[in-house]
Amino acid sequence: MNRSDRWAVHRLLAHNTDQRLQLLRSVPKQIVLAGADADESRRLLAARYPQAAFAEYDPRAAFLQEAAAVRQTGLWQKLTGKAVPQYCRSLAEPLPEAVADMLWSNLGLITASRPVPVFESWARALKPDGLLFFTHFGIGSLSGLTGRLNEAGITVNAPMLFDMHDLGDMLFHHGFYDPVMDTAKLELAYRRPETFWQDMETLGLWASLDFSDEAAARAAVNQMFAAGETLNAALETVYGHAVKRRQLPAGESEVRFYPKPR
Repeated sequence: MNRSDRWAVHRLLAHNTDQRLQLLRSVPKQIVLAGADADESRRLLAARYPQAAFAEYDPRAAFLQEAAAVRQTGLWQKLTGKAVPQYCRSLAEPLPEAVADMLWSNLGLITASRPVPVFESWARALKPDGLLFFTHFGIGSLSGLTGRLNEAGITVNAPMLFDMHDLGDMLFHHGFYDPVMDTAKLELAYRRPETFWQDMETLGLWASLDFSDEAAARAAVNQMFAAGETLNAALETVYGHAVKRRQLPAGESEVRFYPKPR
């Protein structure tokens, strides 16, 4: 399994999100990357916005190191001389205030224990009317596998997997307006346990689950492969974007006008 294969899901989601920027009129100059994905996202954004400066945050030191290593072998850093500052810290930890025109998170939210502090941190980091784009996993992810584990007496909870409408509501109540959410299904089939475990680590999914007996859950999955099964893992991918809500003085409210539909 090479690096490109390991990051295939991140690459797909980054590409799909990047396509949504085609109609965006504003040009961000400062972009915060909340979650390292082996430079998949930054590479696309730098091609679209060559003058943009980036900063990258992730609580996983190994993910930051891999992203930095990819950049050192790429042409972008050699040609521009630009470096990307990196910060190894929880995504819920407050970011510097009003530093970014865009905040982009490709599967970074899965590293958190609760989404609301992260959304509040993201809103803090964005300038007024700054743009948030993020991807995440929906509540239906791995439902087949977790259902089998539950049948085997291993309780599995997924505290960081949400319905996309619930995520939209959280955004609306914690610093953003006009949240737009949509979802897509991705079916993965595994014949080798090492490939499955590598993907679970890279995607952050297994670490986000709560098990009554995590060792027993791992053993049960390995037994499925030992029995010659192909393990099918369904991922519900969620795409979201929103605009940073303006903070108005006390007693004032925002009035917005929309053109009449033709």
